[in-house]
Amino acid sequence: MPDSSPAPAAKPGIIPWLVGLFALWQIVFPVLANLFEFLPRRPTPADHYPELSTTQRWGRFTDIEPVQRASETAGDAFAFYGEVSGQEQGWNMFTPDFPPHTVVPVAEFHFADGTTARVPSRFSPADPDKPRARWPLIHDREFNYEANITMMGWHADTETVAARPDVWQRLPDRVRDNHELVTHWLGWKMRQHRAANPDTPAPTEVVMVFRYIPTRLPNDPGGAPRKPTFERPFARWFPNGPRAPGHLPLEGYDPVAGRFVPLKAVTPP
Repeated sequence: MPDSSPAPAAKPGIIPWLVGLFALWQIVFPVLANLFEFLPRRPTPADHYPELSTTQRWGRFTDIEPVQRASETAGDAFAFYGEVSGQEQGWNMFTPDFPPHTVVPVAEFHFADGTTARVPSRFSPADPDKPRARWPLIHDREFNYEANITMMGWHADTETVAARPDVWQRLPDRVRDNHELVTHWLGWKMRQHRAANPDTPAPTEVVMVFRYIPTRLPNDPGGAPRKPTFERPFARWFPNGPRAPGHLPLEGYDPVAGRFVPLKAVTPP
């Protein structure tokens, strides 16, 4: 007679365990990554003037050096994994709402002979009516760096500025608070331009211009033309140094008064 006893059950291998652990990690990671931003950490050499709008708390929460160092290492690990996996947390990107346009920066160079030249962001679409998709992870750091700058003027369209002049006349304060973020980008674009044009002299000033590209809203009638693209200055940088003692080599643009405002240097906190 044939053997009718049941075959022994196969033992699960390591793959199901790894899949389960990965799923558990994906559930736990966003919670831990956000909680770690409440633990004060010391600024790194790259953060000697920490971004004032960040959600990270700065300082230290304990005098026990191994504990402080371990928490900062864990925070670095969370930040690294979040960036590599495309799960960075940026809550200021979602509140209070999205503007009805895309904002991209443009570097405008002014030379001593009165001529000008421009270098736009690589993310400025050649055809605003048919923008191409952006590949994930490719130039991701550059994209997020620029996003941290342009978010300062996201809502600064003509109608909003006119409705809240008390708010938008303080836009130069945000330029001052983020002056390193702005000047590093302008300096980088200046070096790019000079590398591509070695016979061109150094500019006397570099202006950051915000290009506003309106998007069609879901309730717009089909076939309706897109609102025209418009531009507005945001900051002006002087590569040769500040124009007056005690000031930054950077000016912020006041969209209410329609002029650049000198910015006094502030001692880092």
